[in-house]
Amino acid sequence: MAFSTGKWGMIPYIVPFALYLLFSQVAAHYSEFYPWLYIATVIMVSGATIYLLSGRYLFRPHINVVPGIIVGFIGILVWILLANSHLDEAVFSILPAWLQPDPRLGFNPFEEIGSPFFRWLFILVRLLGLALLVPVVEELFWRGFLLRWVISADWEEQPIGVYTLRSFLWIVMLFTLAHPEWFAAAIYCILLNLLLYWKKDLWLCIVAHGTSNLVLAVYVLLTGSWVLW
Repeated sequence: MAFSTGKWGMIPYIVPFALYLLFSQVAAHYSEFYPWLYIATVIMVSGATIYLLSGRYLFRPHINVVPGIIVGFIGILVWILLANSHLDEAVFSILPAWLQPDPRLGFNPFEEIGSPFFRWLFILVRLLGLALLVPVVEELFWRGFLLRWVISADWEEQPIGVYTLRSFLWIVMLFTLAHPEWFAAAIYCILLNLLLYWKKDLWLCIVAHGTSNLVLAVYVLLTGSWVLW
């Protein structure tokens, strides 16, 4: 599928991320239907992403992924440590209510889903969504598009991994504000930005993000830290 450059060229970078953000927020709002709405979200957004990326080479998959795996593993260990440090709560306590981010839903499938079959179906889809879908849609948006768009309106002329201080700071700030774990998100975004500047390879950022989300999901399942789910 072909898109012209300019504003239409943004579509494969922006739409999957926007759809995932919209549908996941709707699912979280209707918590009594959350597992089924989340499953529907993963199915719909995966279909849209596959369609929009068909015939386009926005990143190049390859097997030399060790740097991505290492950064992803280190990044999520830092995320877990900082999230458990309660530094965010100390900052939020001095902020006005309208500036405080909403906490994660913290959905516990072992308490909320009675049927073992549907419980494990949800967990499987959640793992696939976190480890496969989210890394693609988020990295396309944050580091494939927005990092370049902040540099110039002619963002497609900017090579992947080009550095400017302004774009670096903007992406770190916006990525941080998009998550309820501000300290963890800031450090994690810096690590992924540095990986992109180092390797000039969006695929490695996707691998790093997928590694992080998979490790985080396993950690949550083993420890019951549903607030990070």
